Amino acid sequence: MRQYLTALSLLLASTSLHAQTPTFVSPSQRTAVEGSSFTHYPLGRHSARMQTLHDDVPGGTVLNGHGYRRDAITVRGIVDAFDCELQVTLSMSPNTAANAATTFASNVGSNPVVVLPRQTLSFPATDRPPLDPAGTFELQIPYATPFTVPAGGGTVCVDVEVFTNSSGGNLSLYLDAHQHYTDGRAKQPAYRFGVGCPAPGATADCYGRLDLWRLASGTTEVDVDIRDGVPDPGTFTTAAFLMLGHDLDGQPWPWRPDCPFWSTTELWYVLPGSMSMTGSYDGQLQGLPLLPPGYRIWCQAGSIDVAQFTFAFTDALTLITPAYGEQPIPTSRVANANDVAANTGSFSYAVPVMAFW
Repeated sequence: MRQYLTALSLLLASTSLHAQTPTFVSPSQRTAVEGSSFTHYPLGRHSARMQTLHDDVPGGTVLNGHGYRRDAITVRGIVDAFDCELQVTLSMSPNTAANAATTFASNVGSNPVVVLPRQTLSFPATDRPPLDPAGTFELQIPYATPFTVPAGGGTVCVDVEVFTNSSGGNLSLYLDAHQHYTDGRAKQPAYRFGVGCPAPGATADCYGRLDLWRLASGTTEVDVDIRDGVPDPGTFTTAAFLMLGHDLDGQPWPWRPDCPFWSTTELWYVLPGSMSMTGSYDGQLQGLPLLPPGYRIWCQAGSIDVAQFTFAFTDALTLITPAYGEQPIPTSRVANANDVAANTGSFSYAVPVMAFW
């Protein structure tokens, strides 16, 4: 257990030392916070066009390139290196991000600049970050021609055309992305690490998933899923619970050394309902007070049969509490996922988290 904590500390130190400092990250709220979603657009497509519109790039900024970072939440392991043939054009759009047109030409400004003429770029393999979010934007697109945002600011349109890639098909790249909501709520998924422990008589370790919502109503809601927990025998005596802590712990439970406490567990909550007969739970903890944004919490879920006093803990879950979603929404995308020559695409508030240099 302590060996894992030491390894995690070394990885974090290494990430910090080698991280590049971008000029600006968009959406800016996600600079040091994981996005709430992921995407394979645009680099993972073999023929596609995607425009991202950014209202939040400061006026006067000189853009020499942009990059994407690896999603930390969805998938573990290495995503292989690849080549991508693409072209990038920047302009100041006549439309704001919230009012982007589905016709690509309508989002392009009067003086577009081909910042990267059509060519093939090589992108490195990426591994799952040791903690959320990724410390670097590893998938970088350097511009051949810089682009200067006017002093008065405006909406930057980043137009990426993908002609092919080295696989000849679509790739699952798992780039970090963020979903905006028009009512200002914000979702924050938890990063999973470590291992849980099995329910008595079982061999599979219990594990969990967690999403924290900062709601426009002024409260916090937590969605919790548990798998391979203690099954309920039909007596409704098996409950699910959630532990929240200020710090990472890593101490074993005294009565079951194979069950670690990953969180310092200052707060315990009994979750509504009961475990299923297969040891699963899907539920919500509602009406919690708002937590301040930018605060990392360390969580763990579990299940217990109060009649038999048998239990199982999940793996570790951690996240940084989000701020309210920005209003008006500062970024959006318009994408055609199958045809680089298409005139139109679909509009979405789910956008890749991008760094500009």
